[in-house]
Amino acid sequence: MSMALIVAIAVIVGVLLAAALSYIFMRYYEARYDRTYMTHDERGFKRALQGKTVLWDWEEAVVKGATAPQIEFVALDPATGGRRTVKLLDSRSGAINLRPHYCAPLPFEAVTADKHKVLVDARVQFSLNRDLLKHVYEIQEFSLALETRIQSAFRSEIGRRKDEDLRAELHQVEKGAIDQLRQAEDEGDEKGERGMALGVRFHTANFTFTQPDEFASPALAAVAALPPGATPEQHAAARAAARSQGVLTLRPQQIDQLADVFNGRDAASSAAILTLLEMQTRQNIAEALAASGQLIVMTPQELGLAGATMLRDGAQRPRSLGDAAPAPTPVHTNGGGLRTEPPRP
Repeated sequence: MSMALIVAIAVIVGVLLAAALSYIFMRYYEARYDRTYMTHDERGFKRALQGKTVLWDWEEAVVKGATAPQIEFVALDPATGGRRTVKLLDSRSGAINLRPHYCAPLPFEAVTADKHKVLVDARVQFSLNRDLLKHVYEIQEFSLALETRIQSAFRSEIGRRKDEDLRAELHQVEKGAIDQLRQAEDEGDEKGERGMALGVRFHTANFTFTQPDEFASPALAAVAALPPGATPEQHAAARAAARSQGVLTLRPQQIDQLADVFNGRDAASSAAILTLLEMQTRQNIAEALAASGQLIVMTPQELGLAGATMLRDGAQRPRSLGDAAPAPTPVHTNGGGLRTEPPRP
């Protein structure tokens, strides 16, 4: 064998070896427990990589670039306290984050079993499921799908309870919500074919809620809606319009909350609350009469300023004196008239 032939063969082998090493270097991926890669071919999703892998099939490629699906979610921003979008897929390298994260949707409304609205602020810890990344690949709006499923789970659990029971059953609501999320994943797996899984593992859930102040003063709300340069007449008209609504405008939810105030209280506490409500009602009557601008004379009894105890004591005092009580003594005044003076003890 000639020297030239040997050199040519060596050059060919070297080129092939360099090409193979270059192909291995460019197609080598290392998937760890907290990171993986999705691959696809001309037929769509193919697999999620595990361990150290070389993509020998030239048609198989890692999902990345501008055409890669947007796998992201809404999370809390520690710097501002607001919300921010977190991406789980690096569009440059194709790496997918498998670590647990907290999804924090924007506060949303839910309705209790007795028709009370509550504003829910939820947090759900989740991580992508390596075995179900096909569903993540196929979902067009992953963030919207995740938030919708979280909101649906919490609304379902809150809707089973009355508002007075909700605060005492926070843990049960959280457990029920996470169970619903996990069940939706199981039912949406390909084996069951009863829905569509998100390709997510749900770990924990927690939430807080607030109730709107349905008993805010209508007069204060009407006055607050006035422009800064409102005239005194406009202020008076706003207060009059708020008072004209009356008690019959109470919504069923407000009546239910009033019933909750008296629930479980003893007779003395209930009587004290009713007394305060009565005093507030009489004050509203006095304000409405004063706002008319006319002279109106009313007795303390008509306004309720003389309570039942005072009237009872006044009626019993002469009765206790009986017939032995001396008659009032007439006293002359400078104007020539007479006035009576009660007997001195």
